[in-house]
Amino acid sequence: MERNYFPTKKEIKIVSYNIHSGLNKDMFPTLFDTIDFLRISNADMICLQEVNESAKAGFQVSSFKEELNMYSHFGANVVGLGLNYGLVTYSKYPIKSENHIYLSSDREQRGMLHTVVNVEGRKVNIINVHLGLGDKEREIQLTELVDFISKLDNEPYIVVGDFNQGSMSLDDRVLKDVAKELNKENILTFATGLDRIDYIFVSPKIEVLDYDVLIKNMSDHYPIIAKIRI
Repeated sequence: MERNYFPTKKEIKIVSYNIHSGLNKDMFPTLFDTIDFLRISNADMICLQEVNESAKAGFQVSSFKEELNMYSHFGANVVGLGLNYGLVTYSKYPIKSENHIYLSSDREQRGMLHTVVNVEGRKVNIINVHLGLGDKEREIQLTELVDFISKLDNEPYIVVGDFNQGSMSLDDRVLKDVAKELNKENILTFATGLDRIDYIFVSPKIEVLDYDVLIKNMSDHYPIIAKIRI
């Protein structure tokens, strides 16, 4: 008799954090504090924005990887003038494939990092995003993001990052807002503003268990954490 194998549902903890190149809002170095925080968080997946990997700004991607002992995928949105700066995704689960996509950008180059991980037999898409500062620019970038998601063949996906926009109205049939699911959408994530501009979204069939914003003075953003079940 033929049996179909369905992997057991798995609880996952994910952190998203714009680390501001390892500087807090007063431009004080905080990289080692951030490493300690991420290690203690015991997350299954960690997505960072504004992270460097260069002699000029420091080999932050490598430092995190060594200390966290996780699989990693780095993509530099900005390259040149001694900089190698962008997005990195760390995972406790093996990485099956990876892709770095540049988004249409008017000012500083922005992008998204697509990492496919194998969660105990289940394929999961992790999309780590950093969007631009201009309204029209972000509108185009969001369209590119949604178009990319539409090509994932109904595979489970998690979309996180710095969207640089508060009060976003997105189709929850495509991007289910984890904070909104738990009535926590009014908690700000940006230390120098009054907005929530960092988000964790999941595909509609993923179950949302928990969400929190941690008030840490290690960046100009606050880290956001979610627990989900896939």
